[in-house]
Amino acid sequence: MKDYFYKKKKVDTLFGETEIIEKVKKPIEKIAELYIEQLKTIFDYVTEKPLVLYNTRRTPIFHFACASNNQTAIKIASQIIKKKRGL
Repeated sequence: MKDYFYKKKKVDTLFGETEIIEKVKKPIEKIAELYIEQLKTIFDYVTEKPLVLYNTRRTPIFHFACASNNQTAIKIASQIIKKKRGL
């Protein structure tokens, strides 16, 4: 799990080669990717890109995703996500 959100990088310094750890860019998207990846191990059908829902301060509060063994449920959820995104 740690490797999913942090990347190790080697940098040359005055004191030799040093390993630094950096956070990945866009962690909210990385969390969504992890959700989808894990859901796909259990369910046959999963929405590809979840909808991120925000509070009034534009802070992400959760992801709307659908996972099911019924393909029709995914089609409905995908339509809802597209409508909310304005696509």
